[in-house]
Amino acid sequence: MALHKNILQEIQDGKMPEIFTIGDLKKTPLDNGKFLVGREAYGLSTLNTTPANLSVDADGSRSGKHVQYGASPQYIRLGRGKYRLICDKSILEAPAVQEEIELESLDEVDLCHFNAEAASGFQSIPEFIADYLHKTPYQLFFKKQKIRHPAKPASGMPARLQAYFWPDLAMGWEKTQQEIQKFIAAFQSIELSKESHETADKLLALFSEICKWGGVKLPEISAPDLKQQVFTTLDTLDAGGVPAKYLKINSAYTKLYAIARPDSFVIYDSRVAAALTSIIDTEYQTIVSLPDWFKYKELGFVTGRGGSRPRLLHNVWKNGYQKWSAQISANLLCLDIVRYINQDPLRYGLTQQITLRELEAMLFMEGY
Repeated sequence: MALHKNILQEIQDGKMPEIFTIGDLKKTPLDNGKFLVGREAYGLSTLNTTPANLSVDADGSRSGKHVQYGASPQYIRLGRGKYRLICDKSILEAPAVQEEIELESLDEVDLCHFNAEAASGFQSIPEFIADYLHKTPYQLFFKKQKIRHPAKPASGMPARLQAYFWPDLAMGWEKTQQEIQKFIAAFQSIELSKESHETADKLLALFSEICKWGGVKLPEISAPDLKQQVFTTLDTLDAGGVPAKYLKINSAYTKLYAIARPDSFVIYDSRVAAALTSIIDTEYQTIVSLPDWFKYKELGFVTGRGGSRPRLLHNVWKNGYQKWSAQISANLLCLDIVRYINQDPLRYGLTQQITLRELEAMLFMEGY
């Protein structure tokens, strides 16, 4: 595969900015002295010269050596060592891999839109999101059946939880919680005996079950490699760190880690990402000026159906696909929302404190 196609893949995966530098191409060095870009390894001289030789300046004033001799330009040179691919912008934004297996088609279900009560006087982002979920009605419209769920718009957090279902209306929140608890218990048993020779196979089998439940593809990985990745990641998270880039995070792994650490790790898939970003987007300028925004500023969209879930947004959001920075920001925000709600559950119509999984369920449904 040519270098420019591997760069395109990196941009689609959210691993490289659209305007990139030669330094961005050298972020993954290999033991043989080469650098990994997309799926292939390249030598230093190739990375240093290929974009320059196949580029044209933005104003057309200068062309690279290969272009001068008849080659088609593949890059626009924007400055010293700074380039952009020559291709349609929609191609740059399209995900290279579709991981989520949608159980409903784009045409079947719509999120009904209600005018949210005008927000004012909120002091923190968790307060704003909690109030939005409490005050804004929630309802879905199934186009083929021409029915609404719930029959009357759900108002308040208890009603939102009552309206939850996955993967169909027969599987409500109570049954889903039971399923989740089985997964959590199974992982805890595996972790207690993680030095056993059977651990890797058991972990892979559990991961397969979680992926099937969550409607995502099981990543291609061997049982020993999965075991090493999972427990290395958890050790880092438990110590308050950010996992290394080679430790994968996507729509499958986010579910596995949420099962492994149910009180501190949120499932940040396309639905939850769409919910958080679209809620914040309604008061974006105010929110990003609040002191606590710095903790959550890496939030972004996650690829799902149609590339990212359809939303009318007024601001440009980062691509959080396969990025630990977006996952960590989501963890921090959701935990802070839970803590905020639990200071006064009665304010939100709750008879007891809310859990991270319950908040996640409400966001999941808001993310249709």
